[in-house]
Amino acid sequence: MGGVAQAFASPQAVNYLNPASYSRLQLVTFDVGVNGGVRRLATKDASSQSGFGTLAYLQLGMPLSRKWGLNIGLRPMTRVAYNIADAQERTFFDTLKVPVVNQFEGNGGIYQAYVGTGVGFGNFSIGVNLGYLFGNVTNSTKVLYPADATILPSRSSRRTSYGSFFYTIGLQQVVPLNKDLSLSFGLSGSLEQKLTARRETMQETLFYDASSDEYDTRDTIQYTSGDRGNVIYPQNLGAGIMLTKADKFTFGVDYNMAKWSDFRNYEAKDSTQDSWRLSFGGQFVPNATSFTGYWNKVAYRLGGFFGKDYVKLGAEDTNIYGFSIGAGFPVKRIMPAVNQFTMINAAFEVGSRGNQERLKETYYRVTLGFTLSDRWFIKTKYD
Repeated sequence: MGGVAQAFASPQAVNYLNPASYSRLQLVTFDVGVNGGVRRLATKDASSQSGFGTLAYLQLGMPLSRKWGLNIGLRPMTRVAYNIADAQERTFFDTLKVPVVNQFEGNGGIYQAYVGTGVGFGNFSIGVNLGYLFGNVTNSTKVLYPADATILPSRSSRRTSYGSFFYTIGLQQVVPLNKDLSLSFGLSGSLEQKLTARRETMQETLFYDASSDEYDTRDTIQYTSGDRGNVIYPQNLGAGIMLTKADKFTFGVDYNMAKWSDFRNYEAKDSTQDSWRLSFGGQFVPNATSFTGYWNKVAYRLGGFFGKDYVKLGAEDTNIYGFSIGAGFPVKRIMPAVNQFTMINAAFEVGSRGNQERLKETYYRVTLGFTLSDRWFIKTKYD
């Protein structure tokens, strides 16, 4: 739905973006999602295209009482994967021109493992996600010269390991308008958080191995291990409003912002700026209670977004925009008497950021999710 989530809550869908929604859970729900697609980077003179695929989320939500819910989850927060080569010519001793290739590589990622709970008081609910952020990111730069050159190639690498606790707080308020129509308000976010990290750095000279056609370590010039520091994760806030008619339609608007200008990595600034995003979207179900016609029970979804990205290219802002379309397909129960409810969610998203003059990224992403819900802890009535 274009990313609309702040005011969303469901009896059998887990919304980890606002933990206050856990208070509305009525079924034990196992939720897993994966996504994949194609990403294209382009400038005026060059372009590159690559595929990607990753886990989107893995979580288990359960009601603890009528207005108290719990969620346990795991999801990726960042993903790093790049390999960029830049060929140029350098001049040594005023006249000696030598071709050189600067090769930039990065890989790794950071994950969030969390436990969240949400409690309702009438039409108001409050929730919190508490968890642990962990992972590794490796960045390296190689300076490569021709094999017959007298200048040794080199490599500088940095491996940063992250491990720190984090939190997110959420609020939701439902305002009934009539018997089956309601207006919901949502708010979630966190203050600036200081995350701990540990860094290893290495500088090496290399040699070219003709048998493997690879560059290998010749000598280690410098190595440091256990350099501890802090990463400042900025303050972020999201707010939304949603109009819902039970078993018929949902439409909402979200506004999210983050103070990425305050981001620091080992006290160093980066090419980041304050960001914002406006999302809008909804879903429509033709006839959720129909006994005939499968397509009457499918939830059809559509949404879009636009805003300013946290990445800053030189002195220019990076604008973002995109749209998504999807559907929730209910899976028919094999036996009407069982308490299992299954939904397959599929979505296709197209998005872009930047501009063609400097650098533009366009992506096409498909997300597939499986929501498996069941009634647990039912007391036996007959022996």
